Amino acid sequence: MRHLKNYRKVVGKKVINRIYSEAEPLIGKKIVNINSTSTGGGVAELLDSLIPLFRSAGVDAVWEVIHAPKEFFVVTKKIHNALQGEKISFSYKEKKLYLKWNEINSKLIELNQPDMVVTHDPQPLPLINFFKKKQPWIWRCHIDLTSPYKSVWNYTKRFIKKYNGMIISHAQYKKRIISEHLIMPSINPLSRKNRHLSDSEINKILLRHHINMDKPIVAQISRFDKWKDPIGVIEAFKLIRKKYNCQLVLLGNMAKDDPEGAEIYEKIVKSTREKDINIRCVDQPYENDFFVNALQRAASVVIQKSLKEGFALTVSEALWKGTPVVGSNVGGIPLQIINGKNGFLVNNIKECAQKTIWLLKHHEQAAQMGKYGKKRVREKFLITRHLLDYIMLFKQYIK
Repeated sequence: MRHLKNYRKVVGKKVINRIYSEAEPLIGKKIVNINSTSTGGGVAELLDSLIPLFRSAGVDAVWEVIHAPKEFFVVTKKIHNALQGEKISFSYKEKKLYLKWNEINSKLIELNQPDMVVTHDPQPLPLINFFKKKQPWIWRCHIDLTSPYKSVWNYTKRFIKKYNGMIISHAQYKKRIISEHLIMPSINPLSRKNRHLSDSEINKILLRHHINMDKPIVAQISRFDKWKDPIGVIEAFKLIRKKYNCQLVLLGNMAKDDPEGAEIYEKIVKSTREKDINIRCVDQPYENDFFVNALQRAASVVIQKSLKEGFALTVSEALWKGTPVVGSNVGGIPLQIINGKNGFLVNNIKECAQKTIWLLKHHEQAAQMGKYGKKRVREKFLITRHLLDYIMLFKQYIK
C-alpha cells in the first residue's frame, strides 16, 4: 500500500495520472526531510506515508531523524509550548543546549548535495546554521502559530529568516517574515489506521483491548499532551453521563520527542482513580494502529477538545470512518469540521457535553453527519492531495 498505483481505487485514475505528470520535472531530484522522531505523533506518521509516495513518483525523497538526549527534547517542548502561546522563560543555557545538539546532528546527517531540504517543527530548525546552504531550505511548521509568546518567537525568527520558505497548515498562522505556503495535512486512507475494517474485525480488536460495546462509546484519540485537554474531556464526560448512559475511552501515546507525555498520562490516571468503570485511559503502543482504527469506527462520537491545535489529523481520521466529531473551535479543527454538517465546533466544556449528548440521542442525524464527513475528507484531506500540493510547491523552488 506504499505505491501511488494502489490509490487509484480510492481517488481515481485521473488524480494519480496528474501526480505522475506534475512530478516529472522532479524525477531524480533529492529532497531531504528532517524531523525529530521516526515514531509517534503526526509528523512521523505523515512522513512515513509521503516518502514512499514521492519515491513511487520518481522523486528521490529522503527522511532523516535527529538524535539527542531527553534534556534537548525538554527544551524543544518548551519552544513548542511557547510558540503555541504559553509564557515560558528560555535561559541562555537552554539556548546553548538547543544549538549544541543541532550542531552535533549537522555532523551526523549526510545531506550529500540535495536539491532541497525540508525541516519539520522547532527541533531541527537551527540546523540551517551549520550547513553551507547551496539549495533551497523550507521550514515546515505543524503547530498552531496563532499567538506565539513574543520573546521565544523573536528567538526562533532568527533561524526562520535564513530559510527560503515556510509551510503552514492554516492561513491564520501567517507571520509574513519569509515566503509562506499553505498546505493542509492529510490522512493515508490505505494505512492500517485508516483502511476498512469489517464489523467482526472491529469487535475482535476491541475485545482484545478489553473494550466492550454494551454502552455507546465516546472517545478522544490523541497524544498525552496538555494542549489536547484530556482533563477537560473527562469533565465534559461527567456532564454527559448525567444525561446519557455511555462510556469514555481516552486513547493516546507518548512520542519520544515529548517528555511531558508521561506526566500528562499520570494526571489523567489520577483524575480517574475514583474507579469510574465508565472511563478508560489507554496508553497505546505506536504500532497499534488497528486499535485506533477500530475505536474510531466503533465510537458513536469522537471528541477533539484541544486548547491549541496545529491541525488535528485525528479529526479527519474519525470523519473518514463516518463518525461525527465534536471539536474545539481552535487552530486547524474548523478547517475540517463544518459546524452542524459533519460534527460540532465548541468553545468550552459545557458546549462539548451538550453537543456530544445531542449526537448520542439523534442517531439518524449523526449517521448523516458521518456520511458527509467521509465525503469531505475524500475531497480535501487525503494523502494524494497533500502529495500533489508538495510537488507543486517544490517545483517553484527546484529549477
